[in-house]
Amino acid sequence: MSANVSILGNLGRTPETRISPDGTFIASFSIASNSVRNTPNGTVKKTDWFRVTALGNLARTLAKYAKKGNKLFIQGKLTFNPWLDQAGTPQVSADLLLQDFQFVGGKECDGNETNGASNDAAEYSVETEIADDVQEVVGQTLDY
Repeated sequence: MSANVSILGNLGRTPETRISPDGTFIASFSIASNSVRNTPNGTVKKTDWFRVTALGNLARTLAKYAKKGNKLFIQGKLTFNPWLDQAGTPQVSADLLLQDFQFVGGKECDGNETNGASNDAAEYSVETEIADDVQEVVGQTLDY
């Protein structure tokens, strides 16, 4: 079973990259999404972790710009996969195949600084990366 979902969260680690046997660029990372719920016993904070896989240009863009702690808004197909931990206890992972994302801000460091990103990168999206690449190609002269 899979579902289309949107998640706002922070990268748990900088994306790890690899190339598949067929030449597809792949980036994998974890993202944490926090929620707060009021209960009769008080406020309950919960962090949900998701394993995310990006392919192709999405993966290349993330590999180039994403760092641990960056806040992202991601969209993709969510699946739940059972597995056994080292003790043989059944577990379930939430895995997402990335379809789109946006940077929505940086991790706060010393009050005003973002985690290696300028304010210009706070609203960065895949469309920005594609537009930059197209402008680079348009500005080139081709020798035939």
